Amino acid sequence: MPLTKEMLRKKMKSRDVVVLNVLSEDDFLKLHIKGSFHLPLTQNREEFAQEVENRYGKDKFFITYSENIICAAGPNAAQALKIRGFKAETYMGGVQEWAESGLPLEGLRSPVLAASR
Repeated sequence: MPLTKEMLRKKMKSRDVVVLNVLSEDDFLKLHIKGSFHLPLTQNREEFAQEVENRYGKDKFFITYSENIICAAGPNAAQALKIRGFKAETYMGGVQEWAESGLPLEGLRSPVLAASR
């Protein structure tokens, strides 16, 4: 069963869950799910998984996400982690579905920041 935005919101309350935006740094700075971390998926999936382990260890549950349901970066990142023995899943809706649902965002294009200008 795919991870829904409601399921993600619930899981984000756990200290044992790390939500990773795997898009470019520019995309992350523009808009991302509030409370998520950034680590771009690189061509070398082994390096990506090693960097995740270096930063967060291997004992957490990782949820990756990218732009939207048609962007393959989120699922590819989760797969790279699973291959290395991590517990990982992807949130397919990505930042697009999260934003369209009015859920908390951060970044230069977040509605809260835009409203304060």
